[in-house]
Amino acid sequence: GDTQPTEILSRDIPAAIADAILEHESWLATWQRAALCGLPPSDHVTGEDSHLTCRFGRWFQHNSAIGMLDGKLFADLGKMHREAHEAGRYLMAKLMAGAPVPPDEYDAMMDVADKFRKIAVRIQELHGLPEEGAVVPDDDLAELQSRLTMLSELEREWERAARTETPVSLIVVRPDGLGAIREGFGQIGIDRVVASLAARLFSHLRPYDSVFRYGRTEFLICVPGADLERAELVSTRLDQLLSDDPVALSDDAESTVTARLGISLSDSKSSVQEVLDRASRAANMAGSAAGERIVVWSAELEN
Repeated sequence: GDTQPTEILSRDIPAAIADAILEHESWLATWQRAALCGLPPSDHVTGEDSHLTCRFGRWFQHNSAIGMLDGKLFADLGKMHREAHEAGRYLMAKLMAGAPVPPDEYDAMMDVADKFRKIAVRIQELHGLPEEGAVVPDDDLAELQSRLTMLSELEREWERAARTETPVSLIVVRPDGLGAIREGFGQIGIDRVVASLAARLFSHLRPYDSVFRYGRTEFLICVPGADLERAELVSTRLDQLLSDDPVALSDDAESTVTARLGISLSDSKSSVQEVLDRASRAANMAGSAAGERIVVWSAELEN
């Protein structure tokens, strides 16, 4: 409310969301410690309005009220934040009453907590993106997550998939024709293409999907809960999205950029790296398959 320090209420969105992720992880760790060790929970964990009294809750409530957080992503973020606290309070009450917590109820709480984090990361990424066509240093291009972060996030998604017995699809997106663009427009042209593709990918995926920088000019998309049919539909839509509108390469030149897309599906026997490698090889095959820009990996393709 109005009694909160101004710096809590008026901070820029990327900084506030970064703090929200840390606070959320701290809240979850505190909840788990109390649950595992049989400790009495604090109001910070199980208070009736804990989602409103925490630092992020106060920031979110204030800025929502004054119209600063419009849009579906912020609505979903607030919803997941509230539901995570409600689930934590409900399950902790069971534990304190001496009742066991059913695995499916714990899994549901963890899924909500994970969705909060993924939406928060997506908001960070979107607010860090340059405007389409902007030129920024390559190391910061599109503000995408590092390879180490990528592997960590994928491992987390693999664990969730195993817990819920649902698939995960990986899609490698590899832009075509970059050699000619580099020859004609230099690194600035390449930067414009990658920044433009990043902005388009982010704006047309679900809040729970993840987009990573994969190599200097490639992207990796993680689509939780998607079987191959769903992944092909997503890939077809993205292929159309990338090729529909040309990319501005300079003030007076533009070019239509297409991409090759490789798809692979998680399974109980394959590691993250194995499935990632398959998606990359499928993208390679898309480049050599006549007229095919989208290829789904299968063991038969390797023979």
